[in-house]
Amino acid sequence: MFYLENGEGQPLVCQHTAGAHNHQWRDLLEDEEITSNYRVIAYDLARHGKSDPPRNTDWWKEEYKLTADHYVAFITAFCDALGLEDPIFMGSSFGGNVALQLALRHPDRFKAVIPVEGADYSPGFYLDWWQHPHANAAQVCASGVWDLMAPQSPERDRWAT
Repeated sequence: MFYLENGEGQPLVCQHTAGAHNHQWRDLLEDEEITSNYRVIAYDLARHGKSDPPRNTDWWKEEYKLTADHYVAFITAFCDALGLEDPIFMGSSFGGNVALQLALRHPDRFKAVIPVEGADYSPGFYLDWWQHPHANAAQVCASGVWDLMAPQSPERDRWAT
């Protein structure tokens, strides 16, 4: 797993949104006021950013489904591997949803959870037409991400995303 970290103090583990990677937390990782009190750790999930798919399975033969069970198991194992005691977990969007799962399933494992745009029910979506050979998923995905950003998002962040 690839991750970036900066700072010292209370561990703050950050989960990116769907289809993104730890670059999403770059401003937090560089904020001296935050990093003077918190050890900010932002990882890339497997198959995201700089984290490769798993090597111990034929991952290309399986449908890629990210379930709450998968996330909870990964995050707790990641925190254990780093030896983190009472970390704070912050997740955005689907990472926010998993923050709620962590609070429910492991209330004593985390000092706090911060669900950014978290929801207790998120049915997801699947667009059949993305599978059509005439659809360029790379272009559709990029414009879809653009459309999900708030109009008041800073211009530099919109283009970086």
